[in-house]
Amino acid sequence: MQKKKIYQSFLLVCFVAVLLVGFSSVLFQNQPVATASGADHITLTWAGDPRTTQTITWRTEVTTAAGQVQYAEVTESKLLPNAAKIAIAEVEQLFTNMGSMSIHSATLTGLKPNTRYKYQVGDGSLWSEPRTFLTAPSKVSGFKFLVFGDSQSINYNTWRATVQQAYQANPDAAFFTNVGDLVDVGQDYAQWNAWFDGSKGVIDTISAMPLTGNHENYTPERKFSMPIFFTAQFKVPMNGPENLKRQVYSFDYGDVHFIMLDSQAGEEASFVPSMLEMQKTWLEKDLENTTKKWKVVFSHRPLYNNKSGGEGENVRRAFVPILDKYQVDVVFTGHDHVYARTYPLKNDGLVDKLTKGTVYVATGRSGSKTYNDTIHKEWNEFFYNPVDEPNYITVEVQGDVLGVKAYKQSGVQIDAWTIDKKATGSK
Repeated sequence: MQKKKIYQSFLLVCFVAVLLVGFSSVLFQNQPVATASGADHITLTWAGDPRTTQTITWRTEVTTAAGQVQYAEVTESKLLPNAAKIAIAEVEQLFTNMGSMSIHSATLTGLKPNTRYKYQVGDGSLWSEPRTFLTAPSKVSGFKFLVFGDSQSINYNTWRATVQQAYQANPDAAFFTNVGDLVDVGQDYAQWNAWFDGSKGVIDTISAMPLTGNHENYTPERKFSMPIFFTAQFKVPMNGPENLKRQVYSFDYGDVHFIMLDSQAGEEASFVPSMLEMQKTWLEKDLENTTKKWKVVFSHRPLYNNKSGGEGENVRRAFVPILDKYQVDVVFTGHDHVYARTYPLKNDGLVDKLTKGTVYVATGRSGSKTYNDTIHKEWNEFFYNPVDEPNYITVEVQGDVLGVKAYKQSGVQIDAWTIDKKATGSK
């Protein structure tokens, strides 16, 4: 009898042990895998000149000690040389619904143009795996960049597949942008975890220069907030209007002047009541001061939408007269989750030459969310609703020619068109 009880006890212990092992396996499978340095969400942006600077931002657990970037020109060795330079990051605390964390950011300066650098981030003793980036040439003869429509999702595997496929097909892209609504709930850090995880391998190799959408202003309770998580993580130029720093900004690459606007007048009304008026003043001055051949603008909400209603009228009234005055070439927008482009427009009317007006391009969607209530409008020369699969856009600038191509995630081409400043129309 005693032996039987001992045997039963032994079986019970074995059963509990199996349960604990199984539970531990499931538990750890759901935990994020930390690097040796404890750093993740490693992100490249430009806060300064793309030819001679590179800004690198990453996340760690809460610490008051600033992280470091170790960097050097690429050589044959897989390791960074002993003579590698060190840049000390600034560190700030970010308080989220997933707990507190530290955001580290350092801008490398005095870099050589058109040079590939190897870098790693860490605390001075533990380092991430080395990655690389390429500075812009001192004189850019031509370049390509990627544009992604709204990536907001419930499951960010769609975004992962889109951004990874786009970069694999275009490894020569100088940078990428996302036109807002990167995530569905901007103040829910779980979604940022998923977004950054899907971007890994791209966002740490080429610069990301995104803008905010209305969903960056949402809290998990569906209340409005300023896009705090966005501005904490994307260290873009601080040259925008007061109270809209890193939400509104401009930068140059080659002979193109890029402008990122904030169209969330409704969501941010209680925080920055005059945000459209502030941007109008800033936009006029910014465009007045550029001498670049090409002027490209981004706005999350479309100035010429593809919904049956008149959404976006306030944004159109604020910005279009200024865009017309300074002959902006292209405006890329999001929000409607369709790919569409207008005829060249000026003063709300069609003009007969691309070089006489502005083309407005709705960029589609790079995430899982689709709409079935979008329509072809009278100002559209091309319209396509990507409900079958997500899409992305490539833009190539070569001297007097700017070419745009839209692709499905699978690589099937949707559309192709160009602006030639020495010709009369599109090809």
